[in-house]
Amino acid sequence: MSSVVGGLFCDLQKTFDCVNYDILLSKMKFYGIIRVANRLMESYLRNRYQRVNINGHNNSNDGLSKWKEVHHGVPHSSILGTLLILIYINDLSKSVSDKSSPILFADDTTFIIANCNETEFKFKTNDIFNGINKWFHSNLLMLKL
Repeated sequence: MSSVVGGLFCDLQKTFDCVNYDILLSKMKFYGIIRVANRLMESYLRNRYQRVNINGHNNSNDGLSKWKEVHHGVPHSSILGTLLILIYINDLSKSVSDKSSPILFADDTTFIIANCNETEFKFKTNDIFNGINKWFHSNLLMLKL
């Protein structure tokens, strides 16, 4: 008997910039990162500041924006940033793992769906899509359009 197989390929919009610290730290506690380790991660995330260099000159204050506090997001291009994203989205697969085979990596997530019946396949795919959209919304993330 043949199966209908498909995939939902999710590319999250600005994932590294949108991580909510309270949600991330509570997920870390759930996974056993508690006490000193959790406080260390909180100090890494909170009270960070950034500014923009508009002209690209490192030896002058001309073209530099004012320092602004960063209220959400994890540092880009860092090993720890990618790990924090994976912790943040790890429970996404649990929300639909009984209906699909999820593959998670940072801001790119794939759900493989298979069913022998085309009608059931379509229903299952819509159900998974609705479930992951609900998860994205409750975790303050959005899919790229």
